[in-house]
Amino acid sequence: MAFSMKSYLSIFFKGMIMGFAELIPGVSGGTIALILGIYKRLVEAISNINLTFLKGAFSRSFKQSWNQADLNFLFFLVLGMAVSVFAFSSVIIFFFHNFPIFLKSFFSGLLLTSLFYKPLKPEAIDKKFLFGFFIACLVILLVWNIQPTEFAEVSLTYIFFGGFIAVCAFILPGISGSFILLLLGIYELVILSIKEFNLTILSSLFCGCLIGLLLFIRLVKRAYQDYPEHLLGFFYSLVLLSIPLLWKSSEWKIALPNYQLGFLEAFLGLVFGVLCVFLLQKLSSIFQDT
Repeated sequence: MAFSMKSYLSIFFKGMIMGFAELIPGVSGGTIALILGIYKRLVEAISNINLTFLKGAFSRSFKQSWNQADLNFLFFLVLGMAVSVFAFSSVIIFFFHNFPIFLKSFFSGLLLTSLFYKPLKPEAIDKKFLFGFFIACLVILLVWNIQPTEFAEVSLTYIFFGGFIAVCAFILPGISGSFILLLLGIYELVILSIKEFNLTILSSLFCGCLIGLLLFIRLVKRAYQDYPEHLLGFFYSLVLLSIPLLWKSSEWKIALPNYQLGFLEAFLGLVFGVLCVFLLQKLSSIFQDT
């Protein structure tokens, strides 16, 4: 697939947005990929990394196999995500501890507004859509029953397992990989490891993410091929119901602002979130790479 400099910059920029979103518990990079119009291509590109790709890379031109697998797209997307994660981890920690209401309101506005735009906006609400919607409700119901914890020290095996589970959430719009890490009790540990560049912890997390991603992505691709209407209902429900998850304080409890400045902070965050979707839609049409 031929690429121009405009395409490289577009994909890199979208990767940065996805990386920034993944740092926030409750916001899925998969959701951002959907909003930016690159989700299906992301699933296809990742699923191309298989035994056929490896055999082709060693039996013929590596460059030919690389291009056929659309790995230019993946490379610049992941590069943008990595730059964003390392550049903004300190910023996220600051906002997470000092302006949590603004941060939650911002992403609530972003998620809610994205439901009114393609590809999340359904063309028709039928039985297949409602079936997918119902299945997602069951998933969110399960998550609501889990109480977040936080561990100061855990084994590398547990971190590997955390990465394996979290990356499955990353590829599903509506469920945040960061939120899964929070539920597993290793979110702050991972963020601090990114900030301090702790290679031991990051390597274990990366290995878990890589293996989980390569295995889980094939299920998503198969669902796209065989059950597209069900999948749309599933994704729509996940995004919609992930909004109250952002405000979850404990099991079956939501913590909303209860003071004047808190409401102002929430309002400003909501406005910025709505405006961000308009901006992303505009940029997506300008920097079209597909």
